[in-house]
Amino acid sequence: MKKILAALIVLLIVISMMHTTEAKADVLWEPTYNFFDENKVDYTIERRSYIANSPNGFVNIYKSPDSKTTTGVLLNGDSFYVYYKGEYDGKLWGLNTQEEYVLLDNMYVAYDHISFEEEYKDKIEDLSDARTELKKGYLYMEYPGAERCEELMFDNKEAYCSKMFVDEQGLEWRYFGYVYGLRNFWVCVSDPYNRDYVKREVSVPTLYSALTPTDEEIKTVAKEENDVKIMGSKRGKTIVVACICTAAVVFVAAYMITRRLNGAKAEKEE
Repeated sequence: MKKILAALIVLLIVISMMHTTEAKADVLWEPTYNFFDENKVDYTIERRSYIANSPNGFVNIYKSPDSKTTTGVLLNGDSFYVYYKGEYDGKLWGLNTQEEYVLLDNMYVAYDHISFEEEYKDKIEDLSDARTELKKGYLYMEYPGAERCEELMFDNKEAYCSKMFVDEQGLEWRYFGYVYGLRNFWVCVSDPYNRDYVKREVSVPTLYSALTPTDEEIKTVAKEENDVKIMGSKRGKTIVVACICTAAVVFVAAYMITRRLNGAKAEKEE
């Protein structure tokens, strides 16, 4: 009987910890084949959405940064979630969770919580070990006044919040890094159920017109990007130097052979 009672007490403690302990981090995704690792490329966790914005009207998606093989295209205005980014052969590449790669030259970062914090850093207050109660139905969004919002699906949860912001209407917002699988979101604690909140205007680059490419146009852009990648990279410079050295060796060898032949011819005539 005592053993059963002890087991029940332990079970209750575990359940209580599951409901009161907040996860501080989540598990990182790892690709089955990491091109960056295999090619000793320095890369960082990005986890941000990028928007295609190329003068060509589209951006190629590649199987890997060293391949001309494309797996699809992004039309201007389409988004691509970059989980990791790294520089390979002088170009910055982004990798998504479908293990596809894009050149980031003709893309820009979608406005997000990081963009907001950079823009309003002087008005955001850091909180030390603060907790706020979250309830089912509270609206949460990526930054205060974002176009899109969602409802919280859990109830009566005291969660850690690390930042506070008071908007132009005097409403208080709080930032949560990670709660029950949700990452990097803001809640207006002054009016958490109000869907008629004021939308925040954000600046974005001028978008080029989108163009649905032909197969030939996709191949042409892939070839151009591959050529630029090689010629402007360390590998390209190494290739150029090797070609120059080879040409120099061939020239010297030809010169020496010519001199010997001329010498032998002169001796024969004498």
